[in-house]
Amino acid sequence: MYAIGVAAMLLGVCPKTLRRWDRAKKIRCVRTIGGHRRFPREEIERVLEQKQGKRPQQTRMGKKRVAIYARVSSYKQQKRGDLARQINALQHRAEKNASKVIKVYKDVGSGLNTKRKGLWRLLRDAK
Repeated sequence: MYAIGVAAMLLGVCPKTLRRWDRAKKIRCVRTIGGHRRFPREEIERVLEQKQGKRPQQTRMGKKRVAIYARVSSYKQQKRGDLARQINALQHRAEKNASKVIKVYKDVGSGLNTKRKGLWRLLRDAK
């Protein structure tokens, strides 16, 4: 069961859209005791299949193509292997989700720093 924010992210819509779909009976959800909506995984997959006309993990060309972005705050963390572990974990997750990693972007620096070369390359290449 997914909370409304997570379900919205998976479907590529905003939470308000999910509320509207629920009222229109386009998607089934379960209400918690507190009245919050929870969306079953099967329902998310059903909507994705309708929306895309295929299984959610696949594209017409086969595997979904993804890029990985990893960042650590300091060279000390990089030296300890934190960056490499982060990249390996992301690559493993991509494989698990039947995705093909086409490029890995990485940075060493503060998350508050807006001059992260790897992030800007990723955004440029995504266009």
